[in-house]
Amino acid sequence: MKKLICFALCLLLFVPSALAETAPRKLTEDEPLYTSLYERSMELAYLFDEALRSDEYLQLFLPDLTAVEETLSLLWAQDFTQPCDTAVVQSEELLATPYVQLLPAEKSSLSANLTEYIKERLYNAGGSILTALDSDASAIVLLENILAFSDAYICPEELTSPCFVLMQYGGPYAFLVTFCPTLNGTVIANARFIPSRAADNLNLPAERPQ
Repeated sequence: MKKLICFALCLLLFVPSALAETAPRKLTEDEPLYTSLYERSMELAYLFDEALRSDEYLQLFLPDLTAVEETLSLLWAQDFTQPCDTAVVQSEELLATPYVQLLPAEKSSLSANLTEYIKERLYNAGGSILTALDSDASAIVLLENILAFSDAYICPEELTSPCFVLMQYGGPYAFLVTFCPTLNGTVIANARFIPSRAADNLNLPAERPQ
């Protein structure tokens, strides 16, 4: 099952996608967009943390929690409402390694709308890709899907390209929220936990030398 999930997610990488022309940029706390995305992310983090600690919620999807006890114990040790470090990043590509371009944009037969939809889907699926490719434990992949949350709302004017928020807790897991503006004037937010080490594969801005 785990191999099947990984294979399906890997296939998502092999679709036409324009390489990002703009380097990722870390937003500062004085920017309105930072505040907006941070607050939305915290709302999802609180919802995630509540669901994580609710046996009633978990057993709605997985009546027998025995197979995921070890992973749950590690997750329960973290308070996902209290990040020790938060990065709000504006980036056209979520992953540091660009998607493989089998079909250059000028040769693609896909419409502009369908191409944009694919890009949005890939961006929002990035957290799942990171989790599946990073871990050999099917329990993590299973819980990651059960504990994934999303929201949609009117896109603020300052959100002109995809963004993501990475929250770190000093533990084995981080919390990732992706924000993708859509063609109909909304923004879709997707939130899920990922292994902390998988964050190294995100398209974070290069640190400037001191």
